[in-house]
Amino acid sequence: MKPIRRILLTNDDGVEAPGLAVAERVAAAVADEVWVVAPMADQSGVGQGISMHHPLRVTEYGTRRYALTGTPADCVMVAMADWLRDDPPDLVLSGVNWGANLSDSVMYSGTVGAVLAADHLGIPAIALSQAFHDRGALDFTATEAYAVEAIRQLWAARDSNRRCCWNLNFPMRAPETIQGLRFTRQSNGTIVAPRLIAGTDGRGLVYHWLSFERDTTTIADPLSDVVALRDGYVSATPLHGSRCDEALLADTADHGQWRLDIGEAAE
Repeated sequence: MKPIRRILLTNDDGVEAPGLAVAERVAAAVADEVWVVAPMADQSGVGQGISMHHPLRVTEYGTRRYALTGTPADCVMVAMADWLRDDPPDLVLSGVNWGANLSDSVMYSGTVGAVLAADHLGIPAIALSQAFHDRGALDFTATEAYAVEAIRQLWAARDSNRRCCWNLNFPMRAPETIQGLRFTRQSNGTIVAPRLIAGTDGRGLVYHWLSFERDTTTIADPLSDVVALRDGYVSATPLHGSRCDEALLADTADHGQWRLDIGEAAE
């Protein structure tokens, strides 16, 4: 018997992405049953978005394997509304993303969006991402070497009284040089500014690609996700779906509540 009974697997790079095949092998090593519900096409950067303005279409790719014309969060929601409604998975895996999901990028990540969607439904979830140095040189060696053991240990250490999802990032280096797994916090400050890349279509009309100017060199916190990868560790960051700033709420709670004078706003 494997440690996990059933896994739901999705990603944001699409059903044909090589990282999904890696994730399927990882999932099969730790679970008795694996369901795949992945986007039909690349959905990178959609965060936790769901489709509200167009219908969702499903294509069956084999036994317990489906593609959906929607986002990663859609994939989790549709799976839970249909195939797994009466017998939910024990764990949701998302990835393996080709590219790290660190620092400010976490909020935009479709890979992470899927695990946050699972968290909202009360299902444990883990996002898997592989850092790279060259986008064109696919190499999931580090993930394939350590993902199974990382998932097994996180699963064994889980607290049934606390909901949590994990964001795992694997460094791009030879497996034998990886130092281990480090528990980290999400860093901030790697996105310096947004930028637009302009182009012209066949009719002479201008369009733009939205991109970001990034800089990770200023991140120095040893508990940050960025520094963990820089030091040769797998980064494991606990996430949750709430956006509430509990520390700020505690600071303002001392004041009880404020009275607002509507009359002053009208002047």
